[in-house]
Amino acid sequence: MSTAIARRELAPDLARGGSPEEARRLATLIRDCEASGIARHVLLLRLSELPDGRTRPHHFTLAREALLPLTGAARAQLFELPNQDLVVVWRGETAALATSLATIEHLFSDDPAFGTDPMGIAAVLALPDDAELLLQAVEESLRPRQPPPPPRSPGLPLDPATLQALERAIAQADMSRFARREPVCRPWPEGFRLAWERRYLSDTELFDTILPERAPRADPWLFRRLTRTLDRRMLALLSASEELRGVPPFSIDLNIGNLIGPEFLRFDANLPAALRGRVVINLRAEDIVADLATFCFARDFAAARGYRLLLEDMTAEQIALLPPEKLGLDLVQLRYTPIIATAALPASLAPETVILSRADTAGAIAWGRAQGIALFQGRAAQPSSRGAR
Repeated sequence: MSTAIARRELAPDLARGGSPEEARRLATLIRDCEASGIARHVLLLRLSELPDGRTRPHHFTLAREALLPLTGAARAQLFELPNQDLVVVWRGETAALATSLATIEHLFSDDPAFGTDPMGIAAVLALPDDAELLLQAVEESLRPRQPPPPPRSPGLPLDPATLQALERAIAQADMSRFARREPVCRPWPEGFRLAWERRYLSDTELFDTILPERAPRADPWLFRRLTRTLDRRMLALLSASEELRGVPPFSIDLNIGNLIGPEFLRFDANLPAALRGRVVINLRAEDIVADLATFCFARDFAAARGYRLLLEDMTAEQIALLPPEKLGLDLVQLRYTPIIATAALPASLAPETVILSRADTAGAIAWGRAQGIALFQGRAAQPSSRGAR
């Protein structure tokens, strides 16, 4: 398809969305790929998830034009779904994918509604592996549109007095109701096996329950102090002897200061012998660079006690600025994004030290395994057995 033809096809009624018939054509193509096993690459752009303020016709125009380079790929087909989502399907590798993704990232990188992930509306998928996910997207696009919910107030940021009140409330609340687990898995021929569980407190649910009218993350410095309080409560939960009896290996999120605090020492004293050397401590990059001297002391202390240290939620660009091997860390959690799907694993990383997070599709798993990565975290990496290996 030429660029000129593609532009004409994208022009009419930009904010309306495509027809149900076009969605059904895409569903037929997906099922044909499943039946034949013929491989296709797919870029799904969820324009239906654009935040308020980005839903004017020119925003849709810019997003659609970002996909134009892909329309020149082999056997390329562009589908516009009824809910305004766009899907491009093509055969073979093409450099145009990286071009389109870079344009999409540029369009939305300055929008605070996306937080730290402007690529949250884009997904690079593969057929037939991701057929189920794509069929689900088609089905969602055909559902009757519901009126949008009234916009939720962003909430007021924390101030020191509110922070103190919130910390007192957290100290008295039952934290077990907010405790969650998330698997980190290794691929095996028969499926995925659990390597360890991430144990954490769901701070979003906690804040919505205790202080729904506030936005704790709006002030990063006060929020950082708040996470220290949450860390201590998590350590208190895990310090109970019955909590750790017979559990698989696990990881916990900790601030540097809490890693050398009295709550951690109590936790360490209560750690069963079977778990000694099998617990991972997840550290944040901003916490490390805020106080390198304290980090170095805490790192050496934790290593001496048999803990492995992980640098969490990093992009390839962030890893280039803060190489985990130079910091003396054991593991790094690499965030899977559509951008990284077009590249190779950063040369500075040893694949055996990497956990690929946001591995939500078969395409993400395939990319990670092609890079030699053996640890995955996400919806497509769920254990078929709860036994750790």
